Amino acid sequence: MATMIAFHEVEDGERWAKAWRKGSGSRHEMLADAGVTSVRTFRDPENPNSTGLIWEVSDMEKLQAFMESDEAQQAMAEDGLKFETLRMLVEFTP
Repeated sequence: MATMIAFHEVEDGERWAKAWRKGSGSRHEMLADAGVTSVRTFRDPENPNSTGLIWEVSDMEKLQAFMESDEAQQAMAEDGLKFETLRMLVEFTP
């Protein structure tokens, strides 16, 4: 199991947040199919368009393949993610 942090800017923090509401068709459901077992969502209270995620990932190869897929790219575009701001960190033990 790996823990990841992703942070990025979005066009509209409210639109992005709606995509993360749990239920059928949510981003939680989409990522579960890609090997993500848990997702926590964050927004900057001073700038709601600055967003972040903490993911627990059971299968990094499956997630990496998904992130490169047309489905993932389309979802990020629909959510208004500013691709050039996306940063991902993976937990490691020195």
